[in-house]
Amino acid sequence: MSYRIGKEQGAWQGGNVAGVLAKDLAAFPEGTAKLVRLMPGAVYPRHQHPARTEYAYVISGQPTLSVADEVHESSPGDFVLFPTDTPHSLANHGEVEAMLLVGAIYHR
Repeated sequence: MSYRIGKEQGAWQGGNVAGVLAKDLAAFPEGTAKLVRLMPGAVYPRHQHPARTEYAYVISGQPTLSVADEVHESSPGDFVLFPTDTPHSLANHGEVEAMLLVGAIYHR
């Protein structure tokens, strides 16, 4: 097991949402951590999880992070929780890329 993951390690992966890229940092039975890049105009649609709490820490950019009925116009240093069974979404309405540290804590 490596205790350090350098910025040059790992590949950015695209998923089923245009303009959203992710790089896995850690994956354990108890939770995960990844870097997420939101390109300008990208929207990760509203969704929820039945058995995990997610969180996002804004590294750069000004993403819009929505939780339930709250909309947070975020900036670097902001930390937002997405509780289990709570609808949430991520969006980048800005003109520059946004980067977030996104993680999950699994509930048993």
